[in-house]
Amino acid sequence: MSMKHWGYGAIAGIFALLAVPVNAQTVSEKGMATVPYTGWSLSAPQRQDALKKAEVNALERYIADTNAARSRIFESKQDQFTAHIDDYILGSTVLSENQDKQAKTYSVVIRADINSTRLMNDLGTGASSATDVASAGHNTMTFLFVARSQSSVQSFDDKVYKRTDADSSMTSSTNEGESVQAHNIGTSDSTQQHSSQATTSGGSVTRKADKVDWSVTNASEVDTAMTGIFSDAGYDVVEADQVEGASGGMVNIANIRDAYSHGNDLPSNIMYSTTQGVQRAGIGYFAFGTLDVGMADKDPVSGNVRVFVTVTGKVLNVQGRFARTLVSIGPVQYAGLGPDATVARTNALKEAASQAAHQMVDELSNKGIR
Repeated sequence: MSMKHWGYGAIAGIFALLAVPVNAQTVSEKGMATVPYTGWSLSAPQRQDALKKAEVNALERYIADTNAARSRIFESKQDQFTAHIDDYILGSTVLSENQDKQAKTYSVVIRADINSTRLMNDLGTGASSATDVASAGHNTMTFLFVARSQSSVQSFDDKVYKRTDADSSMTSSTNEGESVQAHNIGTSDSTQQHSSQATTSGGSVTRKADKVDWSVTNASEVDTAMTGIFSDAGYDVVEADQVEGASGGMVNIANIRDAYSHGNDLPSNIMYSTTQGVQRAGIGYFAFGTLDVGMADKDPVSGNVRVFVTVTGKVLNVQGRFARTLVSIGPVQYAGLGPDATVARTNALKEAASQAAHQMVDELSNKGIR
């Protein structure tokens, strides 16, 4: 083959590869259904109806494992998804089936492959199309999520208080007697005493919660994941550092990080100053929260190192006189795996940040805010 022909063939091959559509993201989910049937045996249409219902059930199960906002959106559009179930189920495999001739019912369990990309797009959550983003007015948002790991834990001994009360009583009785015999007079007496004592004991144990100090670190993977998701949803995302500079000193990132190193909530004075500063900088929405990194352990299935991250956060509308909470999420845990603790921690933070941002976007979308 000449070099010229080889060159044409190579170019044609490249265009052929570019023409291949990118595979949609798929997930597998189990579905099940039970349908009654009439007649002596199950008909083909009745079996097909059961399979379709099992596919719808698989879709419902998948949505239920995401978050509450997506579930509500799905419920409002369920008839639409059911009517076009073939658009979301790429294929299914029958795992088990049972025909109860006495009850005249047919049950089937399937494993369905779901086109999650198309499903999420049609749900209208997570991302906006380029046309929608260009035509819609952009809401401005900034966020500040801190990654934390425990630096010290101070435990306190139980405070024990004991008390004993004693009650005592004593009774006595005296018997006197006299006898006269001839010329003699005799007397006698006897005394009987009885005592009793009752003891009551009690007390209490006071336990004091552990004092936890946190090591707060910068996590670029968190900022990258959240910025991408908020931007894809149509928000104009402004970096927190820029908001700090435009807030006239009201937003102090160092103070916020320090507050999160000693507790789970921002003090009221820092919260008020921050929300007023975000508003002063011309930002409409402020998302904030924590991602707490747990201790590394071993995943029992894969054998890799596993790290859990617990995420908690809120989205506030700061456009009015007072900041109002629009979305509150968590605490929710996500896990990351890797060959070592560093990789597992990074993967866990990325997964937690991505899922938290998706849930916040879904909740805002469900309230008609985009």
